[in-house]
Amino acid sequence: MKKKILCRADGNTTIGLGHLYRMFAIAAFYKEQYDLIFITKESSLISIIPNEYKISLIPDEVTILEEPRWLKENYKPSEYIIITDGYQFISSYQKLIKNHGYTLVYIDDLAKEYMYADVVVNHSLHFKKEDFSGEKYTQYQLGPDYALLRPKFNSLAKEKRTISEIKNAFVCFGGADQYDLSRKAVTALVNNNGIREIHVVLGGAYSHQKIYDLAKSNKNLYLHENLDEVSLIEIMQSCQIAIAPSSTILYELCSVKMPILSGYFVENQKSINISLSEKGVIFNGGDFSNYTVLDFENQIEIFLKNLDIENYISKQQKLFDGKNKKRFLSLLNQLNISWRRASVQDLIMVYNWSNDHLVRENSYNSKSIELVSHTNWFLKKIKDPHTLFLIVEVNSKPAGIVRYDIGDTNAIIGIIVSKAYRGENLASRFLEEGSKVYFEKNSKPILAYIKKENIASVKSFKNAKYVYLKDETRQGSHSYVYKLEKNVTR
Repeated sequence: MKKKILCRADGNTTIGLGHLYRMFAIAAFYKEQYDLIFITKESSLISIIPNEYKISLIPDEVTILEEPRWLKENYKPSEYIIITDGYQFISSYQKLIKNHGYTLVYIDDLAKEYMYADVVVNHSLHFKKEDFSGEKYTQYQLGPDYALLRPKFNSLAKEKRTISEIKNAFVCFGGADQYDLSRKAVTALVNNNGIREIHVVLGGAYSHQKIYDLAKSNKNLYLHENLDEVSLIEIMQSCQIAIAPSSTILYELCSVKMPILSGYFVENQKSINISLSEKGVIFNGGDFSNYTVLDFENQIEIFLKNLDIENYISKQQKLFDGKNKKRFLSLLNQLNISWRRASVQDLIMVYNWSNDHLVRENSYNSKSIELVSHTNWFLKKIKDPHTLFLIVEVNSKPAGIVRYDIGDTNAIIGIIVSKAYRGENLASRFLEEGSKVYFEKNSKPILAYIKKENIASVKSFKNAKYVYLKDETRQGSHSYVYKLEKNVTR
């Protein structure tokens, strides 16, 4: 059964819009392969959710600990994966969600809860796996490799940028901007004669008035609201410095690349602020929550006086590699693997996979396979009682094969990951899950023969708990032999 995703986050003028905006980035990673539904409270600012997504509202009277039952009554656990982003999704909530049978991914900032989620994502450089506590099955995906960047920012992360002159400044303090930091920072910039244009992006929940009055009296001040991704990037690229909090907007600015004065005004921004300032990626403004206009003026003066543009851009360039979407797909796809026996209907599909250039290159017989010989071989293998021939599926779509040819003393494994799913680190998961199926009815060890030059395959087998056995020349190729016994701890 093909699973769908419930994107669970709230956002309004009281709690801000950051969690919703981050969920939009997550949705962009998955929308091509998964159907999505945004689940949010009635009190959320619904208007900012993109029209392309379905929306379901949780009544405000449903408490956080009543919510898991509400979800179960409306969405079958066997059909949905839940992704949550918000401080309210505490340990007791996660445990109830798991008890109902859901697969759960939790977007975390603080590393404070005991985790019951299947996967915890925290994109701060500050935290390590040792900072978390949780169930044995919980996986932790940490650091900027899992930054919640929207697709076009991911693409920009791979590009280089050169800045020769500081002319324009970018300012953004998020959805609600409870301390009206946008207006304070802008007032300080207006007083700086070196800045020609100031571009301010106001969030959907921004409710202050003074900045609009300020814009009327300053022709070099431009206010922007309700920007889509492309428009936001255009504004950022027109600027050479920025002032912003250490939240998702900071990661987006780093992908565009420019010197940034950044600080924090809520707890979840602090760890990102500390880690990026320690690495010299940003100029650290510290705690913004008590900032006055004068504080901004002083910090901007220091910031501009000691500006090393190339150094900032160089370090920002190293933060992201543009592969975040692939990693997030891998994260979910690894949780959504199923198996079935190969059948006659798979003949042509397996034939095409087997003739893939990379598969032939890593095989002991690198010549292309003729359809007639493949047909004879395939029909024999799927009927052979000494062969376990599995088709691996990701979200109910064929993604590869794992085959065990069972001999008198051991089985020999063969694996193919289809081209559509390469680069998602799925091979190890295929091997791990396949061995569980194999060892249900077999106790003989599994041997893997790998060409020495096939480094990626060696890594996959090691990650799947296979251990080195010996070197061997096989069909004229120098090879490693790896082995997996039945009782290996997983």
